[in-house]
Amino acid sequence: MTRTLTIVPRWAGHSGSDFYPWLLRERPPGFDAVRALDMPEPKQPTIGTWVPALTATLGTAPAPGTVLMGHSVGCQAVVRYLAELPPGSTVDGVLLVAAWWGVDKPWDSLVPWMETPVDLSRVRAASRRFVVLLSDNDPFTSDFRENGRLWKERLGAEVVLAPGARHFNGEREPAVLDALRLHFGETLTP
Repeated sequence: MTRTLTIVPRWAGHSGSDFYPWLLRERPPGFDAVRALDMPEPKQPTIGTWVPALTATLGTAPAPGTVLMGHSVGCQAVVRYLAELPPGSTVDGVLLVAAWWGVDKPWDSLVPWMETPVDLSRVRAASRRFVVLLSDNDPFTSDFRENGRLWKERLGAEVVLAPGARHFNGEREPAVLDALRLHFGETLTP
């Protein structure tokens, strides 16, 4: 079985920004392919454009061995994509980097991502594992403990803390590679 990691970028991010090119070069162990997506209108992401773009890319029955990684708003896009999969369609796992349910000072175009309901039971059923990677000094979500608690409560996620990583916007983010190695480096067993 081919294992593929698909990266959904942050707000205003693209396949060449942040740590994505570095991660593609590093190719985490256990993955045959790693790709970072370019999403529509990255400076004004909407649920109505990003979720259909993921469906167009991944389909409604993701290939066996698919692992998704979202970064910031990309996490919300991944969660909402999973909620729309038909029953029985699943991915092997999900890594959510700098994930949030809300931010400290939301701007107008961010509010729909926070306030539009999502079917959490469908999301939980659509992935075999959720890992959330947070920082203790993220400038957008200062209460990392509460943020982590919500991910555990809502999706049963394992929450990993990377001290001092801010919003994971560096050209290299070793904590992301470490999380992939530790939690997704080998084929997941049912």
